Amino acid sequence: MRHFPAHDFQLRTNLTGARESAVCLKHVAAAWFLLSLFSASALPQPRSATFSFAAAGDHAQTDATVASLNKLATSGTAFYLALGDLSYARGSVGKESDWCDFVKSKLASTYPFELLAGNHERDGSRQGRILNFAKCLPDKLNAKGLYGVEYYFDYLGLARFILISPDLKIAGVSYDYLAGDPHYKWLSNRIDGARAAGIPWVIVGAHKMCLSVGGEPCEISSDLIDLLIEKKVDLVLHAHDHVYERSKQLTCASAHVFVADCVVDDGSDNEYAKGAGTVIVVDGTFGRAQDDINLGDPQADYFVGNFTGRNMNLTYGFMRYTVTPTRLTGQFVRSAGGTFSDEFKISAPDDPGDY
Repeated sequence: MRHFPAHDFQLRTNLTGARESAVCLKHVAAAWFLLSLFSASALPQPRSATFSFAAAGDHAQTDATVASLNKLATSGTAFYLALGDLSYARGSVGKESDWCDFVKSKLASTYPFELLAGNHERDGSRQGRILNFAKCLPDKLNAKGLYGVEYYFDYLGLARFILISPDLKIAGVSYDYLAGDPHYKWLSNRIDGARAAGIPWVIVGAHKMCLSVGGEPCEISSDLIDLLIEKKVDLVLHAHDHVYERSKQLTCASAHVFVADCVVDDGSDNEYAKGAGTVIVVDGTFGRAQDDINLGDPQADYFVGNFTGRNMNLTYGFMRYTVTPTRLTGQFVRSAGGTFSDEFKISAPDDPGDY
């Protein structure tokens, strides 16, 4: 038998151990690689993703509605938020599918046309009930809550959309959003949950609004307005008034008088800083006959001076929004009528400006 010196044996032992360690490290690396693949498929898409969506309200079934649906079909948006007041057809309770079929005849079968109740779909309306419309135009975005009434969904990890029905009674339930009531708490928790999850953008949609220079009065509670602004919701979407109007960036608001100190950015350059306040867009121009703009309304000073309505460059269409991790842009898409246009952006401080 050949004998090896002690130091030679130690060297061979170390070499053998090194080989085993190398093999072990290869197995560990492979395991981490497989785990990363699994994790990537389970988590939301990367924050470098972008998407576009559309939103408006007050739809009907007019030539302008057809023009807006045709424009929507080619808009390149991932989904549409129908912010209430759908068919307007009297005697349509139980026949809501007629309007659903009209909409579906203009859009791809897989396109998410996400519904929200308006006053024309509330309890007692002769023009349809939201829960019936929801059956024939169902949710396609995995919404949580009562679809069509009070629900939310997250999209690509970039934005949380929260849809609510203030000042409406649906299926016997009143949605008031008064401080401390269950719906107020639900909304507050959904906003806080988005922030805690690191979701960059929070967008809330509701048919009825308070601030407007159209024909509708303030019909939602001051508690709700205060909550949305105090939580610095990035963008609030309304319809109800058949006009288009975009607010200045607000840190507070009063329903009956203009408070100059509530304005943190007048929006005159069409740019806002993310996190500085809340921007409100009212767009009820999808298809129903429009309302007049009242520039004498004291609330007019809450808005950037760019409107469309029956008495001001009457134009039909909807808003197209594009969302990135650091920027949210909005653009009015004309479908019929006049020549109105509007475009704005909300940017975070670290927005690279190269999307």
